[in-house]
Amino acid sequence: YSVGTRYSPIAAMIFALVFSIAMPWVVVRSRLFNNRNSAHRNVRFNFRPAYAEAYKVFAWYPILSVFTLGVLTPYVYYRQKRFLMENSSFGHSFFGFDARAKDFYILALKTFGIAVLCFGGFMAGTTFFAFDMFPTDAAMPAFVSIVVVLLILSGYFFLTVYSYVRSTNLIWNGTHIGKNRFISTMRVRDMTWIIFSNLIASILSVGLLVPWASVRLARYRLEHLSVRAVDNLDRYRNTQREKTNAVGEEISDIFGVDFGI
Repeated sequence: YSVGTRYSPIAAMIFALVFSIAMPWVVVRSRLFNNRNSAHRNVRFNFRPAYAEAYKVFAWYPILSVFTLGVLTPYVYYRQKRFLMENSSFGHSFFGFDARAKDFYILALKTFGIAVLCFGGFMAGTTFFAFDMFPTDAAMPAFVSIVVVLLILSGYFFLTVYSYVRSTNLIWNGTHIGKNRFISTMRVRDMTWIIFSNLIASILSVGLLVPWASVRLARYRLEHLSVRAVDNLDRYRNTQREKTNAVGEEISDIFGVDFGI
């Protein structure tokens, strides 16, 4: 696909189509590999290979979303996360997911509302500030363009972090196994500072601090994720698992696709 984008658009389209068709299979194989090679207190995780459902939520629903001009997108995202959670298991016990599609729509509307307010405020503030500073200066257009671009990038960065934190909290807080529930307490302002400072540190160090930044981010995520245990966790028993290869996981790595739950 990468070669095709440079030398043969037709080949690139063919490979993109093949990957799109194969993606639901990649999702399932990736989760199978990750779960079956993960364990807690000597009890292994597993994933149910529901290929038919995977093609429905990762292929058919996104196509329908295009024809609804994106109105179906929050529902598609909800179904994909529910698929990943409810088909994952710990020992013999499967995870449950009781977050609702309505919760994802509310989050999408909040994100959209913040985007509109940010964009309107940025444009109004920038225009007023520019005319106040440069009422007749020929340099005003260039100044306004630079400021607008910087503010739009800043707003996009904040909205991305906001959406990530809120959706992650929503997903984990809606996940349970038996009577045991996950609790995610990440905060937008904390994550904004961590990601922004990680980015600056990585740039100034010419990439040398990328491992430090990755560990710092992982530490924050894990320190704000806990399990409220009601059941006795020792009752979960491991089962014999068939071996699975790493093809799906490696393909997802090649294309940079994140299938994490």
